[in-house]
Amino acid sequence: MDGSTQGNDDLAERVRAALCDRDLQAFGALLSDEVRWGSDGHPRACRNRTDVLATFSRLMNEGAEGEITEVATGTNGILCRLAVTWPTPSDHPEDRDIFHVYLVATGKIVEIRRYDDRASAAEVAGIGD
Repeated sequence: MDGSTQGNDDLAERVRAALCDRDLQAFGALLSDEVRWGSDGHPRACRNRTDVLATFSRLMNEGAEGEITEVATGTNGILCRLAVTWPTPSDHPEDRDIFHVYLVATGKIVEIRRYDDRASAAEVAGIGD
């Protein structure tokens, strides 16, 4: 990854703006062509920008809301804490906080990783104590 937080600060603000505005076109511009999201064995793993945007679109169409409660930059990328809520009734799990880490290389998001706890996410993003 890039190894410094300088370039990630501007990208973090652009991520925040795109997600707050629910603007998939703006978010897509921040992703590398071959961005990855999810493990290889997962049936809905994303392997490129189109896959990621389709997944975000599907979740939004299902009524998912993700209020951003934290954005922090590290040497490897950006940590984004989302308070996720679902409409009632829903087939999805309960409302909860999740953490996305957007790993960055050459100014673009190259991988999205999901965590259930901040400590794990912060470590992967390269955020020190």
